[in-house]
Amino acid sequence: MNRPMVMERLRPIDRTVIVRAALGYLVVAVIATVLVAVANSMPGVRNVYGRGLGSIVDDLGVVGGWCRFDCGWYIGIARDGYSYVPGQQSNVAFFPVYPLLARGVNGVINDVPLSLIIVSWISGFSAIVAFAAWCSGRLDRRIATWAVASLLLYPYGFYLLGAGYGDGLFLALVVCTFLLLERNQLVLASVFGALAGATRSIGIVVFISLVLVLIDRRGGMPARESGSGGLARIGIPAAISLRVLRARDSVLLIALLGPIGWSLFLDDRFGDGFAYVTVQEAWVQKQGPRTWLKVELFSQIFHGAPPDYWVGRLIQAFLILVLLSLLPLVAKKLGPGYAAYSAGVLLLAALGTKDFQSMGRYALAAFPVFALVGIELSSRRRLGVIVLIAGAVFLGAGAFGFGRGWYLS
Repeated sequence: MNRPMVMERLRPIDRTVIVRAALGYLVVAVIATVLVAVANSMPGVRNVYGRGLGSIVDDLGVVGGWCRFDCGWYIGIARDGYSYVPGQQSNVAFFPVYPLLARGVNGVINDVPLSLIIVSWISGFSAIVAFAAWCSGRLDRRIATWAVASLLLYPYGFYLLGAGYGDGLFLALVVCTFLLLERNQLVLASVFGALAGATRSIGIVVFISLVLVLIDRRGGMPARESGSGGLARIGIPAAISLRVLRARDSVLLIALLGPIGWSLFLDDRFGDGFAYVTVQEAWVQKQGPRTWLKVELFSQIFHGAPPDYWVGRLIQAFLILVLLSLLPLVAKKLGPGYAAYSAGVLLLAALGTKDFQSMGRYALAAFPVFALVGIELSSRRRLGVIVLIAGAVFLGAGAFGFGRGWYLS
């Protein structure tokens, strides 16, 4: 399968793929919500939220189980705004777009936790539909459908199905960013990129990747000859030509306003423009060799930590290694710009965590890898069916466990 090298070779968006994605999301989200509701209604459920929120969501009934762990921090932001005490866990660790949208919804329904879950549902639906549109622009209908199914049935995909987290919103925004870029809507792409950069702490990755994808789409990143050695095998282009860029492309700098604006707010309000990084010390993951080398994880294992601590973390570490191993194929089949984006998402997230926890959901942002998985599975139908069934089983188990209050990712 050859990847397109110029914008004009993109396919028209296939409405059939969009409809399949939308219906698929609705079916899977309903099933996951039922599983969460059942889990939340059973005896012994662990109602665990961010600091100081107690039983604020105990009366949410069917959807109460979707609000766990970091959802509590988002409730506090949407309800009371930001606060920061140096040396303590504080909500400045969480970027603002997701809780601000929930605050807007809360102005209509007057229920902060439910507002977060509604934003999560809308975001997850938008992410799947946007991904379907992006896939249909480069893949035929059958392969695009496999790609969408690969993302929708990803075992940690319950974060797109209603969990009170901002991962679905970030995915929706970033896929729309690249989708608009490829349709030559640079201003809108930059605006969506800025919003993505104010939703997760990888705005600089989004900006650099936008530039690289634009260069590639204009033929400025030619592939190496197949016999030119290891660099060709891992998809490194023969050159990166900045000459294909034009003066009007400087509008992409708008994409940096998201992270820059957030830092300016933090500096003005708390005197630390990078408080979202500084505060990680309170979670015992200050940036440096100790965090990068996962000393905490291996220390816990060495000192006899129970399996419920380290098994899930090692599974997530293995998962990231598998996804990273697919990046050469992403570069060859979808372009080096998308491989660079995926590498940035996965590596920055992996470096930023002390023990690989949360990597399962962070990987959702690496959407080109899921497209690549769809491409590969579509040509191996029997294996593909097995993989998707297994994914659905683990996805259901993950949703149930999340509703029970298990700390899965």
